[in-house]
Amino acid sequence: MPYSCEPLTDEQLDLLDEYLLSDNLKEEALDYIALHGYLCALNVSPKPMTETEWLTNVLAENPLSSACHIDPAMLDLMRQENNYIRNCLESDIIVDLPCDLTLELDEEGDCLLEYWAQGFMEVVFSQEDAWFEQHEDIVAESLLPFMLTANLDEDKELAELRSEPKFCQQLCEQIPELVQDLFLLFRVPGDKPKFQKGFNGKSGPKKGFKKRHH
Repeated sequence: MPYSCEPLTDEQLDLLDEYLLSDNLKEEALDYIALHGYLCALNVSPKPMTETEWLTNVLAENPLSSACHIDPAMLDLMRQENNYIRNCLESDIIVDLPCDLTLELDEEGDCLLEYWAQGFMEVVFSQEDAWFEQHEDIVAESLLPFMLTANLDEDKELAELRSEPKFCQQLCEQIPELVQDLFLLFRVPGDKPKFQKGFNGKSGPKKGFKKRHH
């Protein structure tokens, strides 16, 4: 059945967020912020993923399994969010992130953008060959802000960059546009990402940088 492409309402977002953080799911399941990052990367990716596959990755269990008791209404909300993000990208609309574009910690000591970027990078790590097959240098440079924000890599240069607040903030603010740029790059190869000043010639990780977050 077709699912809506409309954005989730505040009430729906609250319900989904609460469910993803509840004891109904495995501890490894993504929360809403990471889910949003995952879905952005899923729709940017040059390699298709089946619905069952991405739902299994998000929930850490197969929702179609007879042993699984995932709330069908919550699955529908995730499908709707996925459709909405895809519709934005296909309509050349910058996707609004559900968190502030900063590495600063919130009142609870969390960096929500970091969680979002970790969700995004999970897709990249799982499909590394496809992401770097044709535009390795461009993709590597484009992913620098995502890798820097996700804070997963033990690369010394990335660690040093995180100690430069102004530079980091510049990169964080470019993330929404880079999501759209990467989407276009994989579908319209001649449309290369246009970086704002601030990269200073630095590039991100290239093919072979598999580094998973557990």
